[in-house]
Amino acid sequence: MRTLFATLLTLSFLLVKPVFAEDLILTHIGGLATQGKVLNHWWYEPQRVILKGTGSKGANIDVTLDGVFNVTKASVENGSWQYDMGTLSVADHNVIIASGAESHSFILTIGSAPPADMSSTKGGDQLPTAGSVLPIIGIIGAAAALIFYSFKKNEVES
Repeated sequence: MRTLFATLLTLSFLLVKPVFAEDLILTHIGGLATQGKVLNHWWYEPQRVILKGTGSKGANIDVTLDGVFNVTKASVENGSWQYDMGTLSVADHNVIIASGAESHSFILTIGSAPPADMSSTKGGDQLPTAGSVLPIIGIIGAAAALIFYSFKKNEVES
């Protein structure tokens, strides 16, 4: 019975696909590649801005610019989306991007470069990169240890 339980536990760890990345990702602000970083302030010099990103396939992507709500649709094939914000004034703009329960808000400063003393663009609380193998290796190792000790215990009881 214990062996069966250990085997089922191991299979559940192997069959459940871990997901570490968020579905809603902002990939570009105009020509600026965000590299999936989630920051609370971005600087962009050209006034013409198109936001691009990925989300759940076919999902609504809600974009709010300075309190004005708009909706765009993610592609059904690959989940990519884009929203043309038009030509923005040289100023700070409040932007919220949301889809389902996920949302990212940031200030977009148009017409100026980042401050010179800004030495890092490190984001806030971010999840591990999708495909990160360390959590998977840990889960497989724990499952292997459970199976190994389960068989050892059964041999001792026999």
